[in-house]
Amino acid sequence: MKLVIFTPGVQSSAIGRMTRLVVRALLAQKHHIVVVRTESPHALAREAHDFGCTLLTWMDEAQVYEAIAGADCLVYQIGDNYEFHEGGVAWLQKAPGIVCLHDFFVGHLFWGWAQQRREEANHILTQWYGSKVATDYFNVSDSATFINSTRETAPLTEWISSMATGVITHSNWGCSRVMAACAGPVFVTPLAYDAPGALNSQSECNSDNKLKVLTIGHVNPNKRVESCIQAIASDPLLCKNISYRLVGAILPEVEKRLAELATNSGVELIISNEVDDATLSQAIIEADVISCLRWPSLEAASASAIEAMLYAKATIVTDTGFYKELPDQYVLKVSADNEIEDLRKVFLALQGNRSLSADIGSEAQVWAKETFTAENYAKRLEQAIPVVLRAKVITSAANHFGSIIERWSANPELLGTPDILEPLNIFNTNTIV
Repeated sequence: MKLVIFTPGVQSSAIGRMTRLVVRALLAQKHHIVVVRTESPHALAREAHDFGCTLLTWMDEAQVYEAIAGADCLVYQIGDNYEFHEGGVAWLQKAPGIVCLHDFFVGHLFWGWAQQRREEANHILTQWYGSKVATDYFNVSDSATFINSTRETAPLTEWISSMATGVITHSNWGCSRVMAACAGPVFVTPLAYDAPGALNSQSECNSDNKLKVLTIGHVNPNKRVESCIQAIASDPLLCKNISYRLVGAILPEVEKRLAELATNSGVELIISNEVDDATLSQAIIEADVISCLRWPSLEAASASAIEAMLYAKATIVTDTGFYKELPDQYVLKVSADNEIEDLRKVFLALQGNRSLSADIGSEAQVWAKETFTAENYAKRLEQAIPVVLRAKVITSAANHFGSIIERWSANPELLGTPDILEPLNIFNTNTIV
């Protein structure tokens, strides 16, 4: 097959990293791939992942149109970051294709897109969520308020899904909105990811015998760092026997507040800020436990949780969203409603039985290596494409008949009559889940 895949290419993009793995798996199966980078113009100058095939930018219009004209199918990798996906949204509107949806909340993506298209954005908000939501949508003071006020009422999942000919996503929890908006089939398959630093790695000898807990990635409220500190502080035994480290970008005011909380609580907190890949890998190797708490949880899959399991680390997750769908025996789940107490119990269990974290991590690693593979993802994409193409015939026919009925000012329920539906059954196929 000939595929055009739209994706962030910059090396700091986890979606770009995942796409590189899948592209190389598809190339190994002799498919012809053209990758189109979708970052905002100022980010296109940054170094890209090595996809091993022709690489264009979304602003190379003539070349992209030429690639599209010769393609069997278009594939869009879409997440909730306008800087990384500006070109993906622009081309998806002009040339629909399969959307690989990485987040079930794409409000930040929509917000960035809407800044130069406010009238169109208000129409979309009204269409999907009503005039009250549209009136209030842009009147928010900060990111946390924005997420909390819109994640249930206006996640914009429907906006992206309605433009897709089919959707591939990575967990089931947000699929109801996708299926309500996408006219084509919807597929669920595990995210493809890797952990090169985990190859042949061995945990470091823990000289001070403390349980080493690690949180990675941008330090923001939904990673629940304060809850981890409070859980450790809730028990003198934990304060004495746990070292908690943060590795990831952190704002100065957040760093100051967390450092003060830890000091006042008697908790050992090490804040390493953003580091290079080698240092991050070493931090994961040295850790006993990785905290991948997320509340609210907005993503279709968590690359950091997958990476932690691939490193054979005991991984703590919130019992919600993607994390809820992970098998209980491979992760340590805590309730968002009883977070600090559940964390305290988990920390006490791990501190009291030092082999427990290694045992959980080893079992999780075996499962993760078999599950989150590029080969599995590429195979599912190969299966999805002919299904989507057949479904496209049905939706095109329905759109054609719908336009005729609209011109006649007739009842749209006519589209549901046997005379129209039965001839289209020759293209019908069940959605793969």
